[in-house]
Amino acid sequence: MSTHRMLRFAIALALAPVATYAQETAPQQTVSQRGGGLQEIVVTAERREASLQTVPIAVTALNEEALTDRQVTESRDLARFTPSLKMFSNITSPTNLSPSMRGSLQQDASLIVAESPFGLYVDDVYLARLNGNNITLADIERVEVLRGPQGTLYGRNTLVGAIKFVSRTPGRDPWFKASIGAGNFEQYKGSLSVGGPLGGSDSWAGSFSALLTNTDGMFKNVNPANPRDTGLQRNWAARSKLHYMGSDKLDVVFSVSHSDAKNDAQQLIPGVTPNVPANRQFTSDDIVPGFYPNPMNPTAASLVHVGTYDVYTPIVPRLPASIKDAPEGHTQQTISSINLSYDLGWSTFKSITGYVNTKDTLTTDYSGHGTVVGSNNLDVDQFSEELQLVGKAADDRLSYIAGLYYFQETGDQAFGWNLGLPFSSSTIKAKVTSYSAFTQLDYNITEALKLTGGVRYTRDKKDFDFVFNGLLPPVTPVLGVVDLTNTYTQTTPKFGIDYTLPASGAIDRMLVYATAAQGFKSGGYNGIAIADFKDARTPYGPETNWTYEVGIKTDLLGNRLRINANYFFEKAKDLTLNATVTDPVTNVSSFPVQNAGDATVKGLEFEVTAVPVDNLTLFMNGSLLDGKYDRVDPTSAPAMAPANYNVQPTVPQTPDYTVTVGFDYGIDTSVGRVKFGADWFFQDDYVSAATNDFRVQPYNIGNAFASVGFKDHWTAKAAVKNLADEAIIPTGSRALNGFVPLPRRTWLLSLDYSMN
Repeated sequence: MSTHRMLRFAIALALAPVATYAQETAPQQTVSQRGGGLQEIVVTAERREASLQTVPIAVTALNEEALTDRQVTESRDLARFTPSLKMFSNITSPTNLSPSMRGSLQQDASLIVAESPFGLYVDDVYLARLNGNNITLADIERVEVLRGPQGTLYGRNTLVGAIKFVSRTPGRDPWFKASIGAGNFEQYKGSLSVGGPLGGSDSWAGSFSALLTNTDGMFKNVNPANPRDTGLQRNWAARSKLHYMGSDKLDVVFSVSHSDAKNDAQQLIPGVTPNVPANRQFTSDDIVPGFYPNPMNPTAASLVHVGTYDVYTPIVPRLPASIKDAPEGHTQQTISSINLSYDLGWSTFKSITGYVNTKDTLTTDYSGHGTVVGSNNLDVDQFSEELQLVGKAADDRLSYIAGLYYFQETGDQAFGWNLGLPFSSSTIKAKVTSYSAFTQLDYNITEALKLTGGVRYTRDKKDFDFVFNGLLPPVTPVLGVVDLTNTYTQTTPKFGIDYTLPASGAIDRMLVYATAAQGFKSGGYNGIAIADFKDARTPYGPETNWTYEVGIKTDLLGNRLRINANYFFEKAKDLTLNATVTDPVTNVSSFPVQNAGDATVKGLEFEVTAVPVDNLTLFMNGSLLDGKYDRVDPTSAPAMAPANYNVQPTVPQTPDYTVTVGFDYGIDTSVGRVKFGADWFFQDDYVSAATNDFRVQPYNIGNAFASVGFKDHWTAKAAVKNLADEAIIPTGSRALNGFVPLPRRTWLLSLDYSMN
């Protein structure tokens, strides 16, 4: 979308509430006094509780009801409702997502050295690994997605934002919830959540939650030697919390959770692009079924087969030893934390202690027909400690937060590759030690006008030990060793100003804000080595940006309409992008991470919610993006795009537009409360990766649900995703001839019991 069109849209959206503000009608009541309209959502985006509409940050917040109604059951569903966010299934495993936001991305999500461009947090504990980041949402009270650099308050690798998963904490009110469900593709689901005071005590409360989900059979194996439908995803998770609240000054929450996911690895469908020359960019519409070199099945399979996808998975013993006979994956993650706060009188002291262990093993058929098979075995531990002082001064005109953060991660990972014969193997030992200090001050010049200033200093020290073994010529050398240590430091400031307009006319509340902030993502290492280890010897540097943003948050028409919008202008330096480089002699591809160059990414993000009448909610959210390179490193993959594919390089994953529209409506009947709703997601075309060889065509996906409540505590529900049963391929590799599709149409019938 052109800059002029984007600006016109931004101005129109921003001025709509301003024009309404000028109308001379009777002032409305405050939000806390109104009923029957939009809910007020409390968030902790600035590390303290505040209303979403008073926080001068672009935040998408979904509470428990919204998560349920909009069928947000796992992390990747958030992309439908969050402007500028993408979370596609990674090429390795369905439990690993490749995240991107505002043109910054990480595609090798399975690597021990891969780092997300935005932070992931569970109950304020940072998760460094992307393995298992497709979090199954069990007992989640709220999800907050913060957009824009968040380095001042959140720290590590919050280059373009942060996602916070907030689970329910037990208190003095008991609750009990249970659910069972079943659907197509062998779906079944069961969940339980219970919590409240322990033994009648006013000092202690506890909770326990558990979830089990299963799906299988979305992929049809056309190999006659192994005619079994595949696509198994079986996940279970449990969380327990203990809350001490027996003191007016001290509050402590102990939490431990464990998740276990087993699957058939990522199922890639085989495809080729015979109608597109190798030196031309191809699109998702150009992919046709791949041919299989098996005399028992010489014909091509269809990419789509009666509502499923086709794969060709041979079952033969493979070496190196880490490779299994058939694709499979297993991810386990344990998260434990102690969140403590103590009222000092003049300030509040907070401590967040976290420990995370992640284990991830997989064997993946990257070609969809057994010619390129890789394995991974990862085990990593992380420990973090954050100390904060939070309070107010100067007659409560000054709000402050200051803190120290320590993080250490150690782990190892082993790879094996088979390209028809045992090809190579490698091992990684990695260690990260990070320290940071931060502060943010908010000063109210008047009750309406506030200035914000913050800064964070970060020091990351990284160790990378790598051993490579070539097992088959022409892979050389037979043995390679890499031993690297690098230290990265950065000071990231933030400046902001916001103004709250008094209620007047049709405006119930209006916040306008402007910020300037620097983002930082640490440098790192290349961990994928198939034919040689030259990429592993070359670390990549940090990625930084300066982002300038203006925004508006408005509640209008008696709390019936909410328009939140922001326009950002980001100057990114040394974009870190995953590339695909094919050796012209061996025809073997490597996948380095490169500092591709500098770019300008700008866009309008908007979220509109309306309650025109009681019980009916309409919503729309989306983004208009524009990304262009200002400088391209001449050795990087984008620089090769004109020669290799006859296209000018485009910043990956910045479609001109992404929009979701939807509604939900509820009505009380003699049987109980009936509720139904739907949403529809639209997305323009975009380049998937730095190489610029693959352009994903525009697509849309619809979802719907209907439910009925009865006998006070029971709810029956039917839900459908991908209503039109679209076959959509958003990512993949022409070099490997394997492509990752989005799920086909799925439906689920469930029965819930709830007692609060």
